[in-house]
Amino acid sequence: MIQSLYSPLVSILVPVYNVEPYIERCVRSLFEQTYSNLEFVFCDDCSTDASIQILDLVLKEYPQRATHVRIIHHERNMGSASARNTLIAASKGVFLVWVDSDDWIETNAVESLIAKQQEMDADIVTCRCYGHYDDTVREYFDGGCNLDKDTLLEMILSGKCGSSVCRRLIRRQLHTDHDIRCLDGVDGRDDFQLIIPLVYYSKKVDTADIFLFHYNRTQHQSITYDYMNNLTYQVQSMRSRLYIRDFFLGKDNRCVRIVSEEMVSMAYKYMIHHYKHRNRKGYHIMVDYIEQTERKYWGKIGWNRWIKRVVEKNYYMMSMTYPIRRLLSKLRHKETCCPK
Repeated sequence: MIQSLYSPLVSILVPVYNVEPYIERCVRSLFEQTYSNLEFVFCDDCSTDASIQILDLVLKEYPQRATHVRIIHHERNMGSASARNTLIAASKGVFLVWVDSDDWIETNAVESLIAKQQEMDADIVTCRCYGHYDDTVREYFDGGCNLDKDTLLEMILSGKCGSSVCRRLIRRQLHTDHDIRCLDGVDGRDDFQLIIPLVYYSKKVDTADIFLFHYNRTQHQSITYDYMNNLTYQVQSMRSRLYIRDFFLGKDNRCVRIVSEEMVSMAYKYMIHHYKHRNRKGYHIMVDYIEQTERKYWGKIGWNRWIKRVVEKNYYMMSMTYPIRRLLSKLRHKETCCPK
């Protein structure tokens, strides 16, 4: 245990939705934490499997934890963003630790994070984590450790660093003082909606340079697993980026530029994927998101040059291209027959 006169209450927050194969491993790692001053808050987003029943069964094996556990049930499935908002509102701790219910943590995770926090009085402490894949386990390096606040913010905005709120100890007062919450119903990159304002308003960030979290990448039903073919996720991801861009308007022009350029790049990436797979709807949705940014950011993708190339060389193989090709053919014929 931490030998300190000050052992602040830490809220471990866990959104739960249909994680029957994984939740036992997760909750055992939580209930076996070496840090004692904890509360555990679970939000059941109307799971249709046995996730909550398994949670209840495991809890019976840890009677000393029973009075520190709360399970909040949504009346209907509202999505991960709303579940996070419910958990933030219900938490009482001085600090928050997020754990997704298909992941798990080392038994000394909270203890180590609190110890590091007390060294520098940091508002956010990040640790390292392992990524567990179908056939291997790797050190999950995303560039988010050992960075100062401004560099961390810039790297998350530019997509060079993970935006997860997991594997971090976060001072709850940042949420309450600045009303930091997710957009209800916008589940794609809901972490991004939280971590950016949290880092922006923090006074100091620090790193516990040890591996404490285990990130499960074998969850094939996860919304992020096949995101290139998930238009709903892509749309929500774009809405999250717009939300963060608007957050910085009037605050920090540098951050507006970074998030706008990253948004244009991602929309362009999705757009190319959709035209290659003849997904007309997805293509036009991504074009619309690009056009919601200022024209000065379009140069990052060579927007005008690319559109010209698509039309003239017929890369965009959809039904609408046939009349375009006829029109171009007529124009070329007219130019040939009737030179100026």
